[in-house]
Amino acid sequence: MVTAALRRFWPRGGAGAAGETAAAKPGVWARLGAWARALLRDYAEACGDAAAAARARPGRAAAYVGLLGCAATCCALAPGEAAFEEALLEASGTLLLLAPATRDRDAESFVQRLLWLRGRGCLRHASLGLCSLVYEAPFDAQASLYQARCRYLQPRWVDFPGRVLDVGFAGRWWVLGARMRDCDINHEEFLHLPPHLRVVGRHQLHSEANERLFEEKYTAVVLTDDQVDQALWEEQVLQKERKERLLLRQAELPGPAEAAT
Repeated sequence: MVTAALRRFWPRGGAGAAGETAAAKPGVWARLGAWARALLRDYAEACGDAAAAARARPGRAAAYVGLLGCAATCCALAPGEAAFEEALLEASGTLLLLAPATRDRDAESFVQRLLWLRGRGCLRHASLGLCSLVYEAPFDAQASLYQARCRYLQPRWVDFPGRVLDVGFAGRWWVLGARMRDCDINHEEFLHLPPHLRVVGRHQLHSEANERLFEEKYTAVVLTDDQVDQALWEEQVLQKERKERLLLRQAELPGPAEAAT
């Protein structure tokens, strides 16, 4: 039994067997190389299959490429928090330049609410990849109140759509832009008018002719040689008439001797 145990724990040729095992087992770099080659082979086969499918159905491949391009463009143009701050300050400055009587009440109240929430630190920005959201939070992010830190008192996800204030997509904020449209028109000024006079149709506007005349006011005037000569002659005639009037006025004035008598 002792001999069997020794042979079990100390077999013959132990050094040679260990060397053969080490030689048969590959190293770390060899295994990494094999894994990398297998990965590249799989990707090459996948690319080949995709190219074959695109050649078989070019319409579907073009549609997929277009969708991927649109998604990448939307992700690149999704506005951030700094863009919303800039748009909000620009909207506030636009309203400040208007007289209080001509401001749109809805636009002014919406911008004032955003500024009030911004001052309290209750505006949150969330990036969803394709678009961005700005929503209202009940407390400041740095508030240490129990109501702000307790997870059981946080707003529910069911109420989240009602807390969304603006949606950013394709490089602009759509809700703020819609509220600021016609912000210089106070609709309350026209409440005393009949209903058919409160709305102006597109066919009732004649602004193209007015804009054309306004732009023509700043165009340069080109004069011909005859017109320049006519203007110079008229200027000489006017100067001659002024000199004659001045001489007549001096002749009608009394001299020093007559004034003394």
